[in-house]
Amino acid sequence: MTIATIANREAAPARVLPWRAGLAAAGTSVMFGFVPLAARGLYADGLSTWSMLCWRYLLALVIIFSGIRLAGLHLGAAIRQGAWRIALVGVTLGAAQTLCYFQSLRHLDTGIAVLLFYTFPVVTLAIERCFFKQPVAPAALFCVLVILAGAAMIAGPGLHNGTIDPRGLAWAVPGPVIYAFYLAANARLMARHPPLIGAGFLYGGLATAYLGAALWLGASLPKSAPGWLSLAFLAIGPGAVAAISQSYSMPRLGPATYAIIANCELVTVVVVGIVVLDERFTASRGLGGGLIITGILLYGWVRKPPRSRVGKRPRIAAPRAAGAAGDGEPRLAP
Repeated sequence: MTIATIANREAAPARVLPWRAGLAAAGTSVMFGFVPLAARGLYADGLSTWSMLCWRYLLALVIIFSGIRLAGLHLGAAIRQGAWRIALVGVTLGAAQTLCYFQSLRHLDTGIAVLLFYTFPVVTLAIERCFFKQPVAPAALFCVLVILAGAAMIAGPGLHNGTIDPRGLAWAVPGPVIYAFYLAANARLMARHPPLIGAGFLYGGLATAYLGAALWLGASLPKSAPGWLSLAFLAIGPGAVAAISQSYSMPRLGPATYAIIANCELVTVVVVGIVVLDERFTASRGLGGGLIITGILLYGWVRKPPRSRVGKRPRIAAPRAAGAAGDGEPRLAP
C-alpha cells in the first residue's frame, strides 16, 4: 500500500454537502479578495511582511481558540489524534506560500501578482494526478483553462504598463506550486478534525513561523488608525472567519474543486479595484470576470462528488460528563 493510497483514504470528511461547502469556499475566496487592498495599506503604513502576518495570525488565534473553548473541544485530544500535523503544514508550506504571495504584492502590480498566483489550480490538478493518483476529468481541465483565460484577460493589460520587477517575479513564481501542495496536505489532514481544530492548529503553525521571524528580524506596528483597522480586518475576516470556513470546505470539496472555486478571489480583486479604488472598468475585465464565473459554475454543474469522500464523521473531543469515573482525560465522541 502506497503513501498516496493511505492519504487518499484519510481525505474523507463526514458527509458530502457540495453546495454548503461550495458556498463556504466561495465566501472564503471573496474575503481573501480584499487582502491585497488591506496589505498595500499596511505596507504604506510602514509594516514589514513578517510583522503584518505575525500580528494577523496572533490576533486571529485569539478568536479561533475562543471558539474552540466555547465549543467544548479539547486540544490535548486533538493533538493525540494527529492535529499537530496541520500545525507542521502551517509552519512550513503555509508560511512559505503566504510569504511568497505577500512579498509579490509588495513588488508587483496587484493584477499581475494575483494572476501569477492563480495558476495554482493547474498545478493542483497535476499534483493530484501525479502524486495521489487521482483521476483528472477532462471537464475539470477544460474549466480550469476557461478560468485561466478569464484571469489573463483581467490582468493581461497590466503587463504592458511597465517593466515587471524581477524581485516580485522571483517571489511570485514558486507561490502557486507551494500553495498547491499546501492544499493537498490540508484537504487530507483537516478531514480528520472539526473545522475549529483545523483552523486553530493551522494558524498556530503560521503564527509560530512569523512570530519567530518578527523576533529575529524585528517587528513593527501600524502608525495610523486606518492601519490598525486594516490589521483588524485581516485578522478577523480573511483571518479567523476564513480559516474556519476553509477548514470546513477544503476537505469536503477536495483540493481540485476548492482550487477552482477559489478563483472567486480574482473576481473580487477586480470589483474592489473598480468600486473602492476607482479603477477603470474595461470590456476585457468584464469578459474575464464572466469567464471565471462561467468556469466555476460549469465545473459545479458537471462535477460528481467522488464516493471516496463519503466516510466517517471526524472524531470530536467530547466534554467529559460531570462526575464520571476515569483518569481525567477527555473522551472521544464516536
